[in-house]
Amino acid sequence: MRDNSTGMPEILAAYERDGLQYGAVRILLEAKPIALEFCVDQAGYGALRKVLQSKPFAVTPGVSHRYFFSGGVARQKLGGQTATFGIRIESQGSAKTFNFSGPESLVANLIWFASLKEHTEVAHLKPFTQID
Repeated sequence: MRDNSTGMPEILAAYERDGLQYGAVRILLEAKPIALEFCVDQAGYGALRKVLQSKPFAVTPGVSHRYFFSGGVARQKLGGQTATFGIRIESQGSAKTFNFSGPESLVANLIWFASLKEHTEVAHLKPFTQID
């Protein structure tokens, strides 16, 4: 088990634009960080929002939490389309991995982001720019 988030995809945002839902991640490719957006369905959007709204450590104004896909995945039931996945949450030197539920389509995207090695693999995706 890792004791840090190095190399894990960081979940940055879940948002709606033009009637569609998106997630945003930051990954490390060829030793450079890159932030990308990807489409998610309604269930994936809801799962990402739940992750990003989790504040398991003492909440102090101005102190942020960071969320990383840790790679731990389990199907919830045979033939189901929902999976449990691990998210490492970090804040002010504290870190712990928590399990969340979401659609397998979202989990497959997160696994894919974790497996990437080269920029050419994500050339078709739009870069993520911070939303207001």
